[in-house]
Amino acid sequence: MSETISNQSLSAADVKFFHREGYLILPSFIDSVYNARLIAEVDELLEHRQAEDHRFLVSYKEMGLLTSHPPLMDRLEVLMGSRFSMHHIHSARHDPGDGGVHWHQDYEQHPQTNRSHIMVHLFYYLNGLNGEIGDLLVLPQSQDLIVPRGLGRFGTEDLPGSLCVDELPPGSAVLVHSALWHARRPKPGGEERPRYFIDVSYCQHGVLWPMYGRMEQINAKAFEMGLDRDGRYGFLYDESQFFDFGPLREPFEQINKGSLVLKLKDL
Repeated sequence: MSETISNQSLSAADVKFFHREGYLILPSFIDSVYNARLIAEVDELLEHRQAEDHRFLVSYKEMGLLTSHPPLMDRLEVLMGSRFSMHHIHSARHDPGDGGVHWHQDYEQHPQTNRSHIMVHLFYYLNGLNGEIGDLLVLPQSQDLIVPRGLGRFGTEDLPGSLCVDELPPGSAVLVHSALWHARRPKPGGEERPRYFIDVSYCQHGVLWPMYGRMEQINAKAFEMGLDRDGRYGFLYDESQFFDFGPLREPFEQINKGSLVLKLKDL
């Protein structure tokens, strides 16, 4: 497994590894002081949700700033070029008894036909992984297999060639190509140590991507919070790189019959 520490950018070997295997492990990627603030903010977020106070995650200072974290931006520029935009940010605390998530891939495309542009997910394990509550499963080199997003029939069992990531220090991150097959396998234990988890996703510019949620409002909030860091990373919050698939779903279903390539014959 390739490893990169937070005060270094990606080496040529890291880039080659990512494009071949579909992931990179970044141990202790988040500074311990910042990491502690993120953990506290996830707890605050959960308190707000229990009170039916559902704020945009970018309105939380620390989690919002994580979306434009400069050490990450340096790495993504190496992998994706100078322009890419945030697709979403999610935060959670996985408590004992968490049911896990079956095998799936998260590449946004309608229909799933190619991998011409890169979409990535950053999985942040704020207090690490220790073999309790859940393990991260990945299937290296699966990012180039064109399949639907759901792979539920495989559950959370090991697949031929799959890897289990169950030991990471606090503040670690795993960078995955969004089309990489992955899962979260439920594990016992963790009564004294819930798992703090944040994932942030980014899409390479060059094609339009299906948007997520209220992207225009989220991005406006990101600018209001100064997450663009005085304009340096304003491109992260550009909803013009996305489209709303909702209104297109029904007409698409009407034409999604047979070989779509034949519909190009008159062009």
